[in-house]
Amino acid sequence: MKKTFASLIVSALVLSSTPHFALADDLSDQKAKNEQKQQENQNTQKNLESSVNHEGEKISKTQQEVNRLDEALNEKMFAVEAKDRQIKATEAEIVELGKQIEKYKAKLKRQEALLGDRLRVMQENDGNSIKWEEVIFGSKDVGDLVSRVLAGKSISQQDDKMITDYRNTQKKLANAQQELKDKKVKLVTEKKELKRQQAELEQQITARNKRIKELKKQKKKFETQLMDAKEVQQILIAQEKAIAAEKAAREREARIEKERKAQEAREAKARAEAQAAQAAADQAAAEKAAAEQAARQKATKQSTSTPPAPAPVAPKPAPAEPKPAPAPAASSALFIHPTSGAITQGYGSASGENGYAFHNGIDFGAPVGTPIVAAATGTVITASSSGPYGNHVMIAHQLNGKTYTTVYAHMSSLNARAGQRVSQGQQIGALGSTGNSTGPHLHFEIHVGGYVYSGTGPANSVNPMSML
Repeated sequence: MKKTFASLIVSALVLSSTPHFALADDLSDQKAKNEQKQQENQNTQKNLESSVNHEGEKISKTQQEVNRLDEALNEKMFAVEAKDRQIKATEAEIVELGKQIEKYKAKLKRQEALLGDRLRVMQENDGNSIKWEEVIFGSKDVGDLVSRVLAGKSISQQDDKMITDYRNTQKKLANAQQELKDKKVKLVTEKKELKRQQAELEQQITARNKRIKELKKQKKKFETQLMDAKEVQQILIAQEKAIAAEKAAREREARIEKERKAQEAREAKARAEAQAAQAAADQAAAEKAAAEQAARQKATKQSTSTPPAPAPVAPKPAPAEPKPAPAPAASSALFIHPTSGAITQGYGSASGENGYAFHNGIDFGAPVGTPIVAAATGTVITASSSGPYGNHVMIAHQLNGKTYTTVYAHMSSLNARAGQRVSQGQQIGALGSTGNSTGPHLHFEIHVGGYVYSGTGPANSVNPMSML
């Protein structure tokens, strides 16, 4: 039942019994205050628009940074995917290399088997493949010696080759095993680094997205305040129109009242003159009749001894018109109850559970649809269906030379419009539970002057019970 904007001054002026010049002064003062408030509100709107634009620029810059990070992340993800493909290809190579290693191992085993005997012979021959002394001294002749020597060299060369091949196979096996190990380590390290970079980019993007949410939230806050300020401006403009309309209505009613009194005075004067003329005519007629009667009596006395007739009785004056009965004494209360029903929450301190620590009105609990009437004659400032008040009406009053504003909130329907003049007791809506409401009720406020809201104190509101 509270407004989100923190200060809204709305007031219009209504017919009262104050003198015309006092009303004009009050209207001029209210108009000047209203114009000042409008200028202040326009400045507030400019500042809020600047803040909204500034937050929008920060969001745009941060979003650009996020876009760059997204591109970098996509590139990194592509790199990781490429590395995964490379790893799979390398793993296939590793499988083949493993097969090659197994071949090397099998070859070594065969070579070891072939060289086993030769190595034992070489060990027995002090490292030589054959015993040359047997070759030399066992030869039959020179030809046989040459043949034996050539055969011995061939055996020696074959042994050397077998040993060299064996060593080469060992070396290839070692190299293959080291290559396998290096490839695995390199691929794992590279992928780990890529994953680290990817995680870092993801963290940066998460942080930037969080920042964007914060910036958007701040921007939304400024946008909400800007919307509230624009709503305030609309109400202030509506109030300006209401003041002008009320002033014209007051002047028109003052002229009508003046003409009515002048007409009554003229009619009273005419009645008085008519009564005076009639009284004078009656008096003259009575005097004439008395004179004629006296003359006749005198003539009769002179001629006869008959006693004189009694003098004619003068006609009674016409009875005066009855005075009108005095008007009944006016009630001391400025406002009437806006609806029926018991008070479910009074004016004053509140728990804060509903977003406010001070309840600046009273709540009337009643069924939905219960009529709601204007607590006093006034001009409707606004009849709206938005905000925490839900369906609500604000009315400005001019009573005993003072401006008051009444608020009627959470209605189910409205029977009034902005700028409309309503009389005390005229229905302006029906009770409901719209806006920030926990159940069917009317939230009713009275402010001295224009509407000013505070969730922590009374501001310019007063306890309605003191004025009902």
